[in-house]
Amino acid sequence: MPDALRNYLLRLGWSYKDKEIFTLKESIEYFNLEGIGKSPSKLDMSRILSINEHYIKTIDENELYTHLVKYCELYKEKIKSDKEEKIKPSLIFLKNKAKTLKDIYNNAKYIIFDEVNFDKDDLKLIDNKAKKIISEFNSNIKNLKALKKETLEPIVNDLIKNHETNFKGVGQPLRVALTGSKFGPGIYDIIISLGKEEVEKRLLNKMFH
Repeated sequence: MPDALRNYLLRLGWSYKDKEIFTLKESIEYFNLEGIGKSPSKLDMSRILSINEHYIKTIDENELYTHLVKYCELYKEKIKSDKEEKIKPSLIFLKNKAKTLKDIYNNAKYIIFDEVNFDKDDLKLIDNKAKKIISEFNSNIKNLKALKKETLEPIVNDLIKNHETNFKGVGQPLRVALTGSKFGPGIYDIIISLGKEEVEKRLLNKMFH
């Protein structure tokens, strides 16, 4: 993030009281030669990432989405305009564990791309029991008017009880089916961000039946 790099370079050999994060206005206002230290400075990537993480977590979602779009245009694939309505509100949770825009991109791939790219090893987790869970979950959400955590939790809890498993035993197969990987955001966030139509479509994949 531009502000993170500016902030890091500002603090590279210079300090002002105990303050760590500076806005552009504060940078201009507080900077002076008296604050420059005598010790040599060195590049600290972990510090840069830490500051970058701060800006990612505190920045407005609209501005963060603009940065993500520019990043993808430069280094990945251009995000289709019709994905904005799903990605932008999802940034609230997509940025939680992200230190870079690349992290957000990787977390958001399941929304950005219509076709799910399955991890071969994670697909091995989809055994007959997992297929039944996926099928039953898909059947149970058909009657829901809207996908919300409050309406999804009872369905997940019933599946846990009926299949004598735990939350992971239900959430992991669903996550693999919906995103292609056992890793990623929380299952409720994934389901809600995709929307009912897309969730039903992905869970109907012939691999899971």
